[in-house]
Amino acid sequence: MILMYISRDFYLDKLKASIGNGMAKIITGPRRCGKSFLLFHIFKDYLLSSGVKADHIIEMSLDDVSNIKYRNPVDLSSYFIDKVKDGSRYYFLIDEIQFCKSVDNPAFKGYKTEDGNAPKVTFYDVLNGFLGLKNVEVFVTGSNSHMLSSDIATEFRGRGWQIRIHPLTFKEFKETNAQRNLDIFSLWKQYYLYGGLPQVSLLPDEPLKREYLKQVFESTYINDIIERYSLRNESVIRDLVKVMATNVGSIVNPTKIANTFKSEMKSTIQPVTVSKYIEHMEDSFLLNSAGRYDLTGRKFIGASYKYYFEDMGLRYAASAFVGKDQEPHYMENVIYNELLYRGYHVSVGAITVFDHSNGKTQRASLEVDFIGEKFDQIIYIQSALYIPDDEKMEQELRPLRKVDNSFKKVLITKYEGNGTYDEYGILHMNLFDFLLNEKSLD
Repeated sequence: MILMYISRDFYLDKLKASIGNGMAKIITGPRRCGKSFLLFHIFKDYLLSSGVKADHIIEMSLDDVSNIKYRNPVDLSSYFIDKVKDGSRYYFLIDEIQFCKSVDNPAFKGYKTEDGNAPKVTFYDVLNGFLGLKNVEVFVTGSNSHMLSSDIATEFRGRGWQIRIHPLTFKEFKETNAQRNLDIFSLWKQYYLYGGLPQVSLLPDEPLKREYLKQVFESTYINDIIERYSLRNESVIRDLVKVMATNVGSIVNPTKIANTFKSEMKSTIQPVTVSKYIEHMEDSFLLNSAGRYDLTGRKFIGASYKYYFEDMGLRYAASAFVGKDQEPHYMENVIYNELLYRGYHVSVGAITVFDHSNGKTQRASLEVDFIGEKFDQIIYIQSALYIPDDEKMEQELRPLRKVDNSFKKVLITKYEGNGTYDEYGILHMNLFDFLLNEKSLD
C-alpha cells in the first residue's frame, strides 16, 4: 500500500477561517469520509505548528467504546470544562457528537414538563455551555444530517457554524494517486466505480477495495440505519438501496418505487414507507436528492426527484458490485457531487416546449440535467458522455437554448469540449477540465 498524508486544504482553510467567530464549528458529512482525520490530524497539526500548546487542545472521539461514559452529556461537559486551567485559548475537539445521548436533567430531578416527561440535557446544551466560556473554541464532527443540519439554526440559537465535508473529489483523488502513474481515463474509471472514501483510494487492488466498501456499507451505513430507526424488515432497506443504486440519475417517486417492488421483487411496500426509508438514507449521508424545477412555470414539481449517491464506491457496494456499463449515469452523479462540493444548491430543470409541424401543435418536456445556484449565480449544465453525431448534439443543446436568460450554460462531455463558446453562448467543456479546475465555472 502507498502510505501518504491526504491533504484537505479546502476544508482546513474553512476551519482556520472559523477560529474566533464565537460559534460552535460543526463538521458534518458521511462516515469514513475523513472528518476525524481532518479534525484530529490535519487541523490539530495546524494548531500545534501555529504555537498552540498540546495541553490546550482537548480531544475526544465518542465512537470509541473506551469513552462510552462521556456519551452522557453531563459527564462530557465536566470532562472538558475541568481541562481549562487558565485564561489562554483552548480548543475542544469532539468526534461523532451524535453518540452523545439525551439524559434527564439532574438539576430537575422529579420535575415533569407539560408533556409529562422529565427535562432533558442534550449535547446541544453542552456545546452551548462551552460557547459561554470566552477562551474556548469548539469543533465537533457528526454523521447524522437531520440532527446536525435541520436543527443547527434553532438549537444553537444562531451560534452554530456548519462545515460540510465530502469524500475526495476527483481532483483530490488524482493527487492522492499521483505515484501510481495511471492515465486520466484509468483514474476516472477507478473513481466512478470505487469512489472517494480516503481509505479506499489508498488500497492497492480492486478486491481489497470491494471488500472494504462492502464492510463499510453493511456495518457502518445499513446497520446504522437499521439500529437508529429500529427498522424491523432489514431486507426491505437493503433491496431499496439496491434499487436506488441502479437508478442513479433517474426521476423516481415513492409510488414508482413501490410498483417496482411489486412487479420485480414480488414484494409489497407502501409508498409512505419508501419515502421514510429514503429520508433515512439522506439523513445518513448515503443519498442526496435533486428536486425538479419547472423553468417555464418557475416552481418545483411535485414529489419526483433524482437521487445521487454521496460516494460512488458506496453506490457500487449497494448494487452488489454490478452495473459497470452505466457510465453516463455515473458521470452525472460525479458532476452533481462536484457541484455540491463547490457550494451550489442543485436541482433538475424541466422546460415545456411546443412543436408546430404538419398543422399540429405538440407539447413536449425538455430536461436540463442540473441547475446550480450559489448566491446570485445560476448555472445550467448538461452532462453527456460523448457526442457521436449532430443529432445527439442537438438533443443536448436544445434544452440549454430554451432557457431564456443570460446566466451561464454549459455542456460537459468526456471526450469533446475545448472550453469555447458556440454561437448560442453555450460553453463546451471537457469533463476533466471541469473536475480538475475548481474555478472552471467562474
